[in-house]
Amino acid sequence: MLMFNVLVVGSTGCGKSSVVNILAGESRAPTSDDLGHCTKHWTEYAIPVDGRSFQVFDTIGFLEPGLDTEGYTNAIADTYLAIDALRKRGGIDLLLYCVRDGDIEKMKGHYRLLHEVFCDEEVPVALVVTNRGVSDKGYKAIFRSHKIACVDYVCANIASTPGPGRSAVDTESQKAIKELLVKCCDVGPNPRSSLQQLWRRVQKFVGADQSQSLTRNQVSTLLTRRCNMQPAVVEQLLTALNLQLPSSRLYRAPYAGAVTRELSSENSASTREEQVSDARPSSRSQLHSVVDSTSLHSRTDN
Repeated sequence: MLMFNVLVVGSTGCGKSSVVNILAGESRAPTSDDLGHCTKHWTEYAIPVDGRSFQVFDTIGFLEPGLDTEGYTNAIADTYLAIDALRKRGGIDLLLYCVRDGDIEKMKGHYRLLHEVFCDEEVPVALVVTNRGVSDKGYKAIFRSHKIACVDYVCANIASTPGPGRSAVDTESQKAIKELLVKCCDVGPNPRSSLQQLWRRVQKFVGADQSQSLTRNQVSTLLTRRCNMQPAVVEQLLTALNLQLPSSRLYRAPYAGAVTRELSSENSASTREEQVSDARPSSRSQLHSVVDSTSLHSRTDN
């Protein structure tokens, strides 16, 4: 059976776990009505959709760094553990980014963190705008104005999610999210520019594919310039990711692609604790990257 790896991300309270439950058609992931973490560590769920098997990874929500810097950096580090676990399984087929309507302007830094730092830029991104029913507000133009590239998006009503004492799942939202996953996983990777393709081929040919790893300093540069993080937050995050040494490198998750994988019941609803020792980043790890040393300095902060 075709299996697709999907990483669900977003800010705390945006409805990530509710989206997982809507997709599953039952209460699988814990949810909360406040801004506290209802997901304590990344958790994996096996969800079949239209003859495909989706391994859906629910992650900790991102807090505002000014409210709790340690909690903020630890949540990002835990999300990276999920990404690294997926990397070791072959990569990620889709980043499913959940965002509240009023938070779109604030998501760019985290979008870049996930799409440009932790994951290969070939990994497709899809967006779920929560708390908006299924009405279309013309969000594509809004995303474009904030330079957030996505394959597609849907609006979902997360106010009606399956659970004890609650009504049945919103079938219209469920249908929209399922169709989004199938469409985005079938469309393939984000295209590379001709220059990026040429650069990668040249480095592979000479056996020095430095574009597939970033040093600690390069990661720091991206976090500061592309993700607009404050220097103190960057230093704390680098520590949380175990990138204390100048020579430290971090693995970057590639695009997986549709492949046939063996499904195991042991992988269903597994939590971070089951794989944390295998997924924990180390100072010797490498960050697979499509960013070369010149592009790090040529990119703007816009």
